[in-house]
Amino acid sequence: MRLANHDAIAERLPAAAGSYLLVLRLDEEAVLRVGALGAFHFPAGLYVYAGSARGPGGVRARAGRHLSAHRTLHWHIDHLLRIAAPVGVWTRLGRRRLECIWARALASDPGFYDPAPRFGASDCHCPSHLWRLRNPRSHLRRLLSALPFSPACLWQDESVSACREEHP
Repeated sequence: MRLANHDAIAERLPAAAGSYLLVLRLDEEAVLRVGALGAFHFPAGLYVYAGSARGPGGVRARAGRHLSAHRTLHWHIDHLLRIAAPVGVWTRLGRRRLECIWARALASDPGFYDPAPRFGASDCHCPSHLWRLRNPRSHLRRLLSALPFSPACLWQDESVSACREEHP
């Protein structure tokens, strides 16, 4: 799915290395085949995907790719982005890879669960890098802000719960 204001949002993201959390909204439940992982049932709701951006263009390039509709199916997240809408980007800049730290913290948080084991985690030992918010009324901002090495909310759609723009 493509955001109408993709370019404006991507321009606000830093072109530096970092780790990020992509918040997604799935409006209708779906069964989706995710590459070699197989097919999974994705209930409607909010999801959080943990990733890293180390290459040229940093967070702007990687998260910006996730925000655009034009993509080849390269990563697991590309499959889910065909049916889910990006509604937020949280990040922490730096060379330290935080996505596994955040994925393990989300795994132990009772507010989240893993709908697709090993999603986004084929190059590490995490159970998954994709987590679904159990209760849609939960305070997503509070939950994500409480993660270790807390990420800053760079953009979040007001339909989810606007975040004050912060920069790490």
